[in-house]
Amino acid sequence: MQKSDRSVWEMRRIWLVGFLLLPFLLVLTAWLGFSHAREQALQQADERLNLYASSFEGAINKYDYLPWMITQTPDVKRLLDKPDSPLADNINAFLARTRSTSLADEIYLMDAQGQTLASSNYQEAESFIGNNYRFRPYFTDAIRSGHGEFFAIGTTTGLPGYFLSERASSQSGEHQGVAVVKVDLEPLQADWQLAAEKVFVSDTNNIIVLSSQPQWKYRYIDALSDNQLDDIRRNRQFDSIELKPLGIKRSNYFQVMPEADGKTAGYLNKTLELSRPGWTIHYLVPVSPLYQFAFLTAGLVLILYILCITGVLWMRERSRRAQAALKAEQRLRALNDSLEDQVIDRTAELEKRTSELQRIQRELVQSEKLAALGIMAAGLSHELNQPLTAVRTYAASGRKLLTRALYEQVDTALDKIMTLTSRMSDITSQLKVFVRQAPAQPQPVDWSARIDFVLEMLEHRINQQQVSIQADYPPQALIRGDDARIEQVLVNLLSNALDAVSSTPDPHVSIHLSETNGGWQLQVEDNGPGFAPEQIKHLFEPFYSTKNVGQGMGLGLFICYGLVQDLGGSIRAECHAKGGARFEVWLPLYEHKATAA
Repeated sequence: MQKSDRSVWEMRRIWLVGFLLLPFLLVLTAWLGFSHAREQALQQADERLNLYASSFEGAINKYDYLPWMITQTPDVKRLLDKPDSPLADNINAFLARTRSTSLADEIYLMDAQGQTLASSNYQEAESFIGNNYRFRPYFTDAIRSGHGEFFAIGTTTGLPGYFLSERASSQSGEHQGVAVVKVDLEPLQADWQLAAEKVFVSDTNNIIVLSSQPQWKYRYIDALSDNQLDDIRRNRQFDSIELKPLGIKRSNYFQVMPEADGKTAGYLNKTLELSRPGWTIHYLVPVSPLYQFAFLTAGLVLILYILCITGVLWMRERSRRAQAALKAEQRLRALNDSLEDQVIDRTAELEKRTSELQRIQRELVQSEKLAALGIMAAGLSHELNQPLTAVRTYAASGRKLLTRALYEQVDTALDKIMTLTSRMSDITSQLKVFVRQAPAQPQPVDWSARIDFVLEMLEHRINQQQVSIQADYPPQALIRGDDARIEQVLVNLLSNALDAVSSTPDPHVSIHLSETNGGWQLQVEDNGPGFAPEQIKHLFEPFYSTKNVGQGMGLGLFICYGLVQDLGGSIRAECHAKGGARFEVWLPLYEHKATAA
């Protein structure tokens, strides 16, 4: 009995010491878990904050140049000298076109007294013309220092916006004015709302002017002084909007914010100063997940702690359980039986998941086939465009020749149409080969003859654009390939060159073919606008185009790259020193190898 009593006392002592240490351990663990979760959340908040700041700065910076550009317009300078001249109508139309092109919200011009002389919304009921905005800081700042910026709600339209202004001088230098561009930030705010994150921007008065949560907008973070309120009323910054406090600020980093359901929630307030003086962007990290992580960590530690205490007690009592060895063995057998059942169940579950993965794999393969079909269809449309244009041209010429009874020339036009349709058939078959990555059998191809053919096919377009073609290539240049692929490459390169010089005053395209490094190298140059350095590395990517929207699908150079690679050659692009673009294509010589008898 004495031995049994001592054993019971030792067990109680272990449990007592364990429970005395447990609260301290749980508090320490919870604090460490909260600190770790907070650091991770703040690190992620920094990354998100920089991303949001970049989107905000970009939305405004892309219009920085526009007020200055308006002030440099000669008609604007003349209008400041003679405000009542007929130039106002031309300036109104010019501002409307500029707004449509730049996607600015509104653009208008004021004289030195703040009176609006011209506006992009001159045809609308809420036109700014005739209104005086000299009370706005962006006007006074522009008159005083040459440039101004200000966020406000429009007194005429009632719509918020960010105003950029620039001082303008008349042509005589005797009068001044201010050009103003209003930027609509509401689309940016809508994008922020879709992200489902808590982010907002405050101005110099700590008033929220942009927020992912609509209920926080036009609320102030810190209490406003009488001077601040007087400035806001005098500038009519928020006009009829009633300013309210936002939440309870517990510290520099902790903020209690109102929610949409009327309740409040605590957040860590991460801030970043913007380039606009006094403006700050805030990213709020909810603290409830941090507390949940801390409680979860403490709970896990509690379980491990209990397991450890239990393990110690079990080790101490192990010597006293010799009599229960038989029962333990029986329990072990039962556990083995249960484990076998679990293995059977897990095996069945694994087979089920394997079948599901096989089904998903088949669906992925089908999706890739459909994607390949889409690329092939887009490429086919792009490559058939030039031959079809030539066919239409020859058909129209044939009709005119028939009316004039010039039948021999009609026969020539029909021969060219048949040749083009044959080439179109070759293009479809070669495009299928390109998509399946199955190279065609190499054949001797006269590159010079293919250049003559493509120039003849594009002759109508060249004459229509009045492009000067400078061709320098030998009578014959044999390479390994096939006619259809070589013609596809030539059509794409020459068509791109013609597109590039379409707006050039003296357009010319040069073609140079020379033998080098065991092959023939083709150079196609134009005097068009050329490419920016960062565009060159993307030229041969699919669906990348430097043309305007609707003028190209971005597949021509991508297909050229694939065709040249299949033929064992290389293609590259560069901007030459005189301006314009240069494409170089190198293909290996055709070497006829005689078969031994």
